[in-house]
Amino acid sequence: MKELRQAAGLSAAALGEQLGWSQSKTSKMENGHSALVLADIEQWLDTVQADEDVRAELLTLAQEAGTRVRPWRNSNRPDGPSQQDARARRDATTSGIGVYQSEVVPGLLQTPDYARRLREVHSLLPAAEIPAAEIPAAVLSLMNRQTVLFDESKQFDLVMTETALRWRPGPASVMLAQLDRIAALASLPNVRIGVLSRETQERTEVRPLHSFVLLRYDDAPTTVEIETLTAEQEVTDPADVKLYEQFLAEQQQFAEHGPALLALLDRLRADLSSNTPL
Repeated sequence: MKELRQAAGLSAAALGEQLGWSQSKTSKMENGHSALVLADIEQWLDTVQADEDVRAELLTLAQEAGTRVRPWRNSNRPDGPSQQDARARRDATTSGIGVYQSEVVPGLLQTPDYARRLREVHSLLPAAEIPAAEIPAAVLSLMNRQTVLFDESKQFDLVMTETALRWRPGPASVMLAQLDRIAALASLPNVRIGVLSRETQERTEVRPLHSFVLLRYDDAPTTVEIETLTAEQEVTDPADVKLYEQFLAEQQQFAEHGPALLALLDRLRADLSSNTPL
């Protein structure tokens, strides 16, 4: 795309001006740092007057790139700390982040002890995302990454299940501290945390789904990231992304917030304190 723009004698700023885009959006599209929307590519190709063969090839590639898969075993994959640092830089460019987490506490909300123990559990798997030796530095990088929550220019929209809060990677004391952390972060004006109670989860209209992250941008389309046992997937097709946005909004409607959330966290604390040795 950059070569086509240059062949047309246009700077990134000039192309953006003709299309009503910022120069930043143009650069991100050229460098593969934002989702490629077919309508945007078609406008781009019209502006640079690309021939039909080039149009067909680029539009086909864009359609195939609607979902990208990055295997954890990829030899070029960054180590655990570098991966968290890269995510921190990515988070800083967003206007907001949405998270749905059905299994564990979302990374942006984890305490150091919870994060460490969770990664120790995962390090035992054959397809470990982070080798055991990288865990301390990875946890430190995650804690640094969490400072983005205090940037009030960004909106954070997180939903997790009660089931996720009842799974413990360590002793009850780890989860008691984690519940306190969630309660504290829920008081931030730009952070909306919702928890789906077990009673709500049993209702038929609350659909179960795998965990995912929505990355929202002011000058680029929203993308979805999904982590599986073996790979990280990125969904960029606007129609697919819209389904994830709708699902997250639906779950927020069913989730507990405010005083109801704090009451649910209190019940979890009571269960931990009374039933499990610290």
